[in-house]
Amino acid sequence: MTTTNPQPKSAIRDPMLICCDERNKVIYVTPDGDLLAEEAESMHRQVQEYARHDVEALVLDLARVRTIDPFGLHTILLLYNQLCRNRGELVIENASRELKKLFQLMRIEGRLTISRTGWPS
Repeated sequence: MTTTNPQPKSAIRDPMLICCDERNKVIYVTPDGDLLAEEAESMHRQVQEYARHDVEALVLDLARVRTIDPFGLHTILLLYNQLCRNRGELVIENASRELKKLFQLMRIEGRLTISRTGWPS
């Protein structure tokens, strides 16, 4: 399992932890706060680096996320669509009640797996 939290180019600390389980072909992503435009762009860029490998699932742990802006939602949908094209799966874990309602209102709940568990132990 490979874990990375690369040093950002600016003084802003990296807003997430990414872990790639190459054996099981799964990428685990945990944002360290709200998923706003800058953080979503960073997440998308970093996941794309790992997605070059044969990835079957992306697990997005939202335990520390309270708010997702429109760009963050767009990024989640882009990742989902990319995974679907490659017959992969996007799993949303530990989403707050409010975020689950947001996914329901967008009518994408059925397009995503939403669970209550977190990182593998």
